[in-house]
Amino acid sequence: MPTALVAFNWSTTSNRYDRVARFVDRLFSQIEKLQEPGFDPKWKSINLAASIPGLVRFPAAQKWLDVHAPATQASR
Repeated sequence: MPTALVAFNWSTTSNRYDRVARFVDRLFSQIEKLQEPGFDPKWKSINLAASIPGLVRFPAAQKWLDVHAPATQASR
């Protein structure tokens, strides 16, 4: 069953937006560690770039993908 992590659409000037943005950066930056042996095998099926029709990606998540996607794709 597909699963998605969603966040409220906080104003980009709010403290809560900053907190979610830091969480996204930390999670996305460390996702490869969660895909290593010793963690649940389901982590290996994560696709950070997947989209869900009708939902807009959190801006900080999209920014992270824009910056890191070329390096991630080049390493595969």
